[in-house]
Amino acid sequence: MTDIDHPPLYFCVDAGATRSRGQLYDGSGTVIASAEAGPANASYDSEEAADSLLDLWRDLNAAAGRDPQDLSGVTFAIGGAGLYVQGPREAFLARGPAFAAVFVMSDGYAALIGAGGGRPCALVTIGTGVAGHRLFADGSSIQRDAWGWIVGDRGSGSWMGVRAIRHALAVRDRIAAPSLLAEAVMAQIGGVTGLLEGALSGLTAHRVAAFAPLVLDLAEKGCPVAAAILARAVGHLTDLVGSLDCADVPLYLNGGLAPVMQPRLVERIGRPVQDAAGDPLEGCLLVARGEAPPERMVFE
Repeated sequence: MTDIDHPPLYFCVDAGATRSRGQLYDGSGTVIASAEAGPANASYDSEEAADSLLDLWRDLNAAAGRDPQDLSGVTFAIGGAGLYVQGPREAFLARGPAFAAVFVMSDGYAALIGAGGGRPCALVTIGTGVAGHRLFADGSSIQRDAWGWIVGDRGSGSWMGVRAIRHALAVRDRIAAPSLLAEAVMAQIGGVTGLLEGALSGLTAHRVAAFAPLVLDLAEKGCPVAAAILARAVGHLTDLVGSLDCADVPLYLNGGLAPVMQPRLVERIGRPVQDAAGDPLEGCLLVARGEAPPERMVFE
């Protein structure tokens, strides 16, 4: 068959731990369908991630009036957490359709490419977790942090939340002075009753990050403990930017906490932060179309 019979299509996916987004693009890069599905973090659950991928594929084809069994000319590009690890990546891909071509990259790399339009740049993601990425002129890239809330993600929402909870428990144990932050944290937990009913059992990154807004709000209201946690978080983010050695390239921020942390970070680093050119889905498209390099992370 000829290329005319099967014009190129690009199926791009931004795979997240709580939801996934997909878009179908035509050969010119125009969006012809968009959809959302459930979690698609292959490093946590490759079967669940594959199910979300199939949901996206079916929904996109339904919206575009296509037969989902027709994979001719379809290039699949996905950015997702943990996909640079061989085992989860292979298990995930084995459950999906046999597309004509496949490009796999980390979620951070997809966001990096989207932010800078495929040009050398740096990106810091600030949300529940924290990650720093930089793309070099030779097509290689580096990643900093993104080690998870227990051992890393310094300066993130989960990092601030953990410290807020620790402080509240220290006050409860009478080894730290009372504060507005401790009072607010205990109220959100449900007080002693909440503690006894297991409010802090089975904590996850998202659950501890839910306490970060208390830190941000009370820091603004003058609580010295909250202000100290926030200042340390900004210090960690400043160090992260420094570790990317990115003074000579544009710097971008994204993530749920980026808007509130940006002015504080800019003041500390003494340089502007630019608006992103595009999002992770556009990053996947650029890689799929050969307009940006596939991920080649350097572990030095």
